[in-house]
Amino acid sequence: MKTIIIKNDQAKIYTCNLVEELPADGTMTVQIKKTDKSSTGRQQRLRFLWFSEVAASGLGKSDTKQGVELDAKWIFARPIWIRDDEDFGKIYNFFMKTIDEYRFTDPDLHAASCKKFTANWISIQRMSRWQHAEFLTDFQRYWQDKGVELTLPEMQGVDLKTS
Repeated sequence: MKTIIIKNDQAKIYTCNLVEELPADGTMTVQIKKTDKSSTGRQQRLRFLWFSEVAASGLGKSDTKQGVELDAKWIFARPIWIRDDEDFGKIYNFFMKTIDEYRFTDPDLHAASCKKFTANWISIQRMSRWQHAEFLTDFQRYWQDKGVELTLPEMQGVDLKTS
């Protein structure tokens, strides 16, 4: 069985040519369906595994999986949401404008506000599988550049290029 996700013109052309080459004798079936764009369970399991590995590494500010997740949302998920969701971008810009005055006058309040915003407004779970793959790729690159040995995605059945 072969599954092809039509995500660009090249995949569409390939699929049309593949169907064109099929025998018209009733021996083959072609199924077309909507693609589930939500994050996959494998991506989620890999993400939580990586959060644990980074927490155990001793690098970074966080030594808990939850702390690593909070940092990762801010560093890697936030830019994806700002780029891909206009409403989120507006909310984020309003929030930043509102707390900007605390950046220098009360840095602790500024940091606490950013953490609360991150926990309540930035979601990895709601990302599409392609956004989630981008998030995981950026996370992997960042931590591997710092020397953290992360489990290879392939070992968990995740292909970050086609996720």
